[in-house]
Amino acid sequence: MKLIALALCLAAGSAVIDDKPPTPKAPAPLVTGKVLFDGKRPEPTKLPATPEQAKGCCPEGQSVDATDPRLVIDDKNGIANVLVTIQVDAVKAVPSKTAIVVDQKSCVFEPHCTIVPAGSKVVFKNSDTVNHNVHIYARRNDSSNDTMAPGTQKEYVFENTDKITVGCDYHPWMSSLLLVVDTPYAALTKSDGSFKIEGLKPGTYKVKLWHETLGRAEAEAVIQADGTSAPLTVKLSEPKKKD
Repeated sequence: MKLIALALCLAAGSAVIDDKPPTPKAPAPLVTGKVLFDGKRPEPTKLPATPEQAKGCCPEGQSVDATDPRLVIDDKNGIANVLVTIQVDAVKAVPSKTAIVVDQKSCVFEPHCTIVPAGSKVVFKNSDTVNHNVHIYARRNDSSNDTMAPGTQKEYVFENTDKITVGCDYHPWMSSLLLVVDTPYAALTKSDGSFKIEGLKPGTYKVKLWHETLGRAEAEAVIQADGTSAPLTVKLSEPKKKD
């Protein structure tokens, strides 16, 4: 019995002693980058919002945020809400398993920009104490205009790729943008202009960028065999005014 116990102790001890370092995992393929404003950063603008229009939007003593949400640039020129997409042949977006929610709070759409995989359900909510309406201006899907009482919600499905503008006729400073895509490789830039797209295989890809006021741009991303890629930097500027 003593011999058996000694053998077990020796076996246990040898199992614990392992000075081999763990094999590092290869990084997951990832395309990253930043979208920056090229030029002098414009000051944020306020959209018209009369006291009568804004009545009931906020608790007493607070004012509605009527800042134009269509062009948001941080102090380092990073541009928010730029749509970044990569198309891969025979790879299509899968509809979201859960409904995508856009809320109306304090008479502002939250969020302003939303990526919608084609075929997904989108739920608009009214969390305010005033009436809103969801006025949908679509190009490749059905347009509509539905009034929403406080505390209600309405569901929509958008099957076709599209860039859909949504407004509220009661509160004309409100706007939202639904970006219906047919690729799983899509991202919106964050407040600092950064983005990342995961799940691609090594290779060379065309990266398309779109912003609702600054327009389009393209870049090329190369994912190496080890899954790494150089970060992209893309600059957008305001369209030149025609004479």
